[in-house]
Amino acid sequence: MRFRLLILLALTFLLGCDDLGPIICTDQFVYGISVDVVDSGTGVLLADSATMTLRDSNYVETTTVSWDGLTMAGAGERAGQYTVIVARPRYHNWVRTEVEVTADECHVIPVKLRAELQKISR
Repeated sequence: MRFRLLILLALTFLLGCDDLGPIICTDQFVYGISVDVVDSGTGVLLADSATMTLRDSNYVETTTVSWDGLTMAGAGERAGQYTVIVARPRYHNWVRTEVEVTADECHVIPVKLRAELQKISR
């Protein structure tokens, strides 16, 4: 009898429970795009003097702040399809188009990029 009850409970759980209850979201703020900025030849960190611009239709966001001299971030909790431009004096602009940021029920799903900037030759 006990074995049958366990089998019945297991089948009920596996076959009849696709609703696991309410979704509980965290208070965490998630950036949609983060970009590591480095020199393409040397690997030297460049984000400390760079500017990152994100464009999605009429939305434009520009930042000059990096967390650690390496990574720049933007599109906080904002899904969309972005053009990402990283600029720095004495370097060619780095551009990526159609960078898609999606979201689940709670937050955006982060996209991590690496901008390897090429020095302008003189």
